[in-house]
Amino acid sequence: MSQEQPGQGNLRKLAVDKERMEQINMMRRSAVEAGKFDNSASTSAPMALSALVGLGFEFAFYLLVLPFKAFEATQLIPAYFYERGWVPFVLTYLAGWSCAILLFKYRKLKTQRAAMLYKLLPDEISKDIRVEALPRFEAHIKRLGIEPSRNFLINRILRGLEHFGVRKNHTETADMLSSQSEIDATMVDSSYTTVKVFIWAIPILGFIGTVLGISTAVSSFDLESAKDVEAIQAQLGAVTGGLSEAFDTTLISLIFSLCVMFPTSLLQKAEEDVLNQVDDYCNEYLLKRLREPEEAHPGVAAAAAAGDPSAILQRIEELQQYLLQVQHSQAEVAGQMTDIANHYATWLSGAEETEGEGAAEA
Repeated sequence: MSQEQPGQGNLRKLAVDKERMEQINMMRRSAVEAGKFDNSASTSAPMALSALVGLGFEFAFYLLVLPFKAFEATQLIPAYFYERGWVPFVLTYLAGWSCAILLFKYRKLKTQRAAMLYKLLPDEISKDIRVEALPRFEAHIKRLGIEPSRNFLINRILRGLEHFGVRKNHTETADMLSSQSEIDATMVDSSYTTVKVFIWAIPILGFIGTVLGISTAVSSFDLESAKDVEAIQAQLGAVTGGLSEAFDTTLISLIFSLCVMFPTSLLQKAEEDVLNQVDDYCNEYLLKRLREPEEAHPGVAAAAAAGDPSAILQRIEELQQYLLQVQHSQAEVAGQMTDIANHYATWLSGAEETEGEGAAEA
C-alpha cells in the first residue's frame, strides 16, 4: 500500500502538469495569428542581407577606383581611399550599406504601387459592400497571390472588411482604418532609422579620421632633434602634408553623407505619397460602398419579409405616434425657454429702473 501511494502521486502530478501545459498552449497564439499584426515586411529592408549587399557594393567601388592609379591626373582619387588609413574603408561600407537598404526599400515601393493597378473590390461582385458579400470580396483579393503582410493596401482592405464583418458598423470601420493609417505612417518613418543613423555617423567618422591624422602629423614633428633651420622646414613640410591628408577623410565623409541623404529624402517622400494614395483608395472604393445591415427597424423589416400589410400599417402608426410625442416634447421645451426669456427680460428691466432711480437720487 505504501508503494502505491507514491506512484499515484506521480501520476497525479503528471496529469496536473499536462493540463497546465494544455492551458498554456491554448493561450499561445499561432505563428499565423502573431504574423497577422506584423506589417513591417511592407517597408523594412532585411538588415543582414542588406549588410552583405553593402559589403559587395564596397568591394565593387574599390575595384572601380583602382584603375585611376594608372593615370597621373587621377592618382589623387584612389589615394583618398587607399592611403588614408582605416576610416575611408568604414565610410565606404556604411555608404554602401545605406544604398543597399534604399535599394530594397525601392523594390518594395514598386510592389506597393503595382497593387494600386488591381481592381481589389470589383463592381462585378457587388456594387455595394454588404456583410453577405464579404467572403466573395476576400476570396477575390486572396486569389491575387499578394501577401497581405507585404502590402499596405491589401492589408488595409482585408482588415477593413474583417472589421466590418464583425462590427457591422460603418463609423467604427472608418475609425479602425484611420488608426491603421497612423500605424502604417509610423512604421514607414521608423524603417528609415538605420539609414538616418548612418547619415549622422558618416560625418562623425570623417571628423574622427581628421583628428587621428592631425595627431599623427603633429606627433611626427620633433623640435629637439632639429639642429638647423633646414631640418625644421623639412619637418614642417611633413606636418603640413600630413594635415592636408587628414582633412581628406572629412571631405570623403561629407560627400558620402550627401550621396545618401538626398535619395533617402526622395524615397521617404515617395512612400508617404503611397500611404496617402492608400488612404484615398480606401475612402473612395471601400468606405463609400459599405452598407450596414437594415436592422434599425427590425419589426418593419420582419413584417415586410413576411408580407403582412396589417403589421406594416401597425408599425407605421407606432412611428407616427412616436413622432407626435417628439413634437409635443419640442413644443413643451420651446414654451419653457420662452418663459425663461420673459422672466430674464423682466428682471433685466427692473434692474435698469433701480439703477436709474439711484442715479436720479444721487
